[in-house]
Amino acid sequence: MIITPTDKLLGKKLRQIREAKGFSQERLAKEIGVVFQQIQKYETGVNRLSCSRLLKILDVLNISVIDFFADISVSDHPLVSREEQLLFRAYRQKSPQAQQAILILLGDGYKF
Repeated sequence: MIITPTDKLLGKKLRQIREAKGFSQERLAKEIGVVFQQIQKYETGVNRLSCSRLLKILDVLNISVIDFFADISVSDHPLVSREEQLLFRAYRQKSPQAQQAILILLGDGYKF
């Protein structure tokens, strides 16, 4: 398997979030059911993160997929723009009425 610069970037982002959340590699590993060396390998980009493993990690760290991929670019294209991240956060934190208003602004007849 060839490890790409994107794999290393995702590992670095994982380490930053884990540390910001106050998790040790050992604690995170225990919570997701792996040994801490596996977390080390993810964070250094030696091992590639599968989608299912990443989702489990984000759940444990209480981080949304949108927030995880914010500020990450592939081929000079951001995966999630700052505006998309702000919209997502606003939608998640607002009342049902505010969510409905956001959906109406988006169009396409989105309704609760």
